[in-house]
Amino acid sequence: MADQNRLTDARLPGTDLSGSDLSGSDLSGTDLSGTDLSGATPVAAPHPASPGLLAARLALRVEELHAAGLGRNALPLDGLPTPMSRSAAGQPPSPALVHMEGRPLLHFAGNDYLGLASDKEWRATVAACFAHHAPSGTASRLAAGHTVLAAEAEAAWAEYFGYAECLFLPSGYQANLALLWGLLGHGDAVFLDRRVHASMAHALPPTGARLHTHRHADMDDLSRRLAAWRADGNDGPPACGTACAPQPVVLAESLYSMDSTLPDMARLGAVAREHGAFVIVDEAHAFGVLGAGGRGRAHGVADVAVGTLGKALGLFGAFLLLPRGTRNALENLASPLIHSTALPEAHAACCLALLDLLPRLDDRRHHLAALGAALRTGLRAEGVPVREGAHVVCVDVGDEERCTRLAARLRTPTDGGPGVLALAARHPTVPRGAATLRLGLTALHRVDDVARCVDLLARAWKEEEEKQNAAPQHAFLDSGTDTADGAPGEQS
Repeated sequence: MADQNRLTDARLPGTDLSGSDLSGSDLSGTDLSGTDLSGATPVAAPHPASPGLLAARLALRVEELHAAGLGRNALPLDGLPTPMSRSAAGQPPSPALVHMEGRPLLHFAGNDYLGLASDKEWRATVAACFAHHAPSGTASRLAAGHTVLAAEAEAAWAEYFGYAECLFLPSGYQANLALLWGLLGHGDAVFLDRRVHASMAHALPPTGARLHTHRHADMDDLSRRLAAWRADGNDGPPACGTACAPQPVVLAESLYSMDSTLPDMARLGAVAREHGAFVIVDEAHAFGVLGAGGRGRAHGVADVAVGTLGKALGLFGAFLLLPRGTRNALENLASPLIHSTALPEAHAACCLALLDLLPRLDDRRHHLAALGAALRTGLRAEGVPVREGAHVVCVDVGDEERCTRLAARLRTPTDGGPGVLALAARHPTVPRGAATLRLGLTALHRVDDVARCVDLLARAWKEEEEKQNAAPQHAFLDSGTDTADGAPGEQS
């Protein structure tokens, strides 16, 4: 097991990852198969720089990002969706309406899939929980921050989702760090989809594990790589065979939210059984929405599942669903858990209340599925290239600057109606040159909200195409598949 309590062994400051694209959720820029990223040559400490030099260097880096169409700025909303009264015209405004600098926008950029963050009754329940229970954990879990109520909530969540144990943590990013730092050690074989979340990608190098990537959502490629690894002398001693063989670990997601990909979970399970793999599935964008009662897509496939409460579940924090005995292992080996203040007792009370609510939200789940189908059908009818998926709808754009322009056009319609707030996903969130316009649906959306989104995006798309057709042809020549962003012959 990797001991992340010893900072001298963590290797974060001295690890040289300059040749590896681990800066975002995309690992397709690097073939990490069989590569050990933990033992990089130590880098000499630079000479101390004055604050002015550091500030200038940072400003230059940000300027370069903006020049490449990759700059980011937080767009402050006047508030998140809230229950509203009827307008002066007597028509109820969309519950998915937000405002930015006074402009009305239909919110298609968030992850409040079930609309719970805006639900009056759920808000009142959360307020009551925080009124009756401590709003702070006051100490780390192992010091004095774990309560009987928190233990009860964790046990209830494990039972609801069908796992032996559960562990609550402050965020999904921290949950993946704690999980991988606690479970993995030097030399462990990890097989991961090239598009796993940044929190998984960033957690892996300090563990010393050997990383093997496979093509995105390609279970046949995963199976081939596992078989090749076994054939390369990883079958265990002849006396006991596979019973003593090292167990490979597979990392995946049940819904890749920047691709809208829904991997074949049944096939993943079959591959894992064939090769004796331990499977970790991040279900952050599936829990609450997909599966019976919102239980996700990976039950019966995943040994460990990762979930967050800040998306479909209308709260904050994250949770790990674990096999028996794993929770105490993480309490002893995972620094992000050991050295963080525990979530408050009020949070545990909210989680218990949420389990009473989740089974009763099928109407919202069905509505959300219908909205996703309507949005994809509408965009395709207008010639907009959209991928398959569920409640996340991704439009392939490619060029980063074009994607940014499209998102800006959606926010600033000229017809007097509400705009659309969408996410322009660019590198490093997605591979370079594969920018995506991401539309996140919520049960708050109405059918006419989807129609408005289709209308605005179709118009913006046609304007961009006209602009491209009118420009000199050489400015828009496609350089072909960049094999640095994918395996040879694989389209990123």
